[in-house]
Amino acid sequence: MFVFVGSTVSLTAIVAAPVLTWIWANHLEPNLLKLTRLDWRLPKKFAHLHGLRIVQISDLHLNQSTPDAFLKKISRKVSSLSPDMLVFTGDFICRAKVESSNKLKNFLCSLNAPLGCFACLGNHDYATYVSRDIHGKINTIPETSSRPLRRALTSVYQSLFSSSHNEFAEEFTPQDPNPHLLSILHNTPFQLLHNQSVTLSDVVNIVGLGDFFAKQFDPKKAFTNYNPTLPGIILSHNPDTIHYLKDYPGDVVFSGHSHGPQISLPWPKFANTITNKLSGLENPELARGLFSFPQEKRLLYVNRGLGGWKRIRFFSPPEICIMRCLYEP
Repeated sequence: MFVFVGSTVSLTAIVAAPVLTWIWANHLEPNLLKLTRLDWRLPKKFAHLHGLRIVQISDLHLNQSTPDAFLKKISRKVSSLSPDMLVFTGDFICRAKVESSNKLKNFLCSLNAPLGCFACLGNHDYATYVSRDIHGKINTIPETSSRPLRRALTSVYQSLFSSSHNEFAEEFTPQDPNPHLLSILHNTPFQLLHNQSVTLSDVVNIVGLGDFFAKQFDPKKAFTNYNPTLPGIILSHNPDTIHYLKDYPGDVVFSGHSHGPQISLPWPKFANTITNKLSGLENPELARGLFSFPQEKRLLYVNRGLGGWKRIRFFSPPEICIMRCLYEP
């Protein structure tokens, strides 16, 4: 009697591989928490920032399925980093719905930093959810939107096989911030900067911009009180906005929105290029990581975020970023 061991092993591997991948992407990687460490090498004129530690979190998308254990893990990790400043670059909630107000409030209240906690809003944080519609245009997506599967598949197809352009639907109008979310933020350590800037003790400017998809991105208004003699930290949810900030000051821009994207293939290079398009960005090369813009003497960091509408992650684990400000004479 002959036993075809090789064939049996191959068949087992063929069956097991997709099952294990599904388990990893749905249940394991979404609960990981990776720390990214960055150093901002300061010019002499900003030497007073030496030693400052800035922690960024983004895209929590808190909903009923967000595990309490995961929120506690985030809180413990942020606390262990002893940040001087904490910034949140939008998408507190999911699809414009506050599903667990107490959970969100308690989580945000568990975070703190001596120089303050600052936030901007993302496209999920307005009165109505804003995204790309089935025609690829930026538009409101009603909660009762029919054929959600069709819209999702169309969105994936458009992301992969056509270029995304930041074009608004003709009927689209600017969206107001979600009032329920605003009431929660008011009772947490976070100061919302919606097209506003603040100066911290004559040390640094913090600028928060409204979301681009919500048609609330207004840099002219946001930089009204900016002190040009001081360095500037800019919070802008959508990294595509970096190109709209060329004529404005500021040294480091923190963004999110893209989630990495949540499904990412790091190799080969062409596969990474393709999966980056799942971010839906007009500039998919900005889907994650640190970017330098020498002409503007500006850095951009795009955070992979913590959650998502669906908690699926593959080669794109949830992220906390810490940036150290360093001056070396």
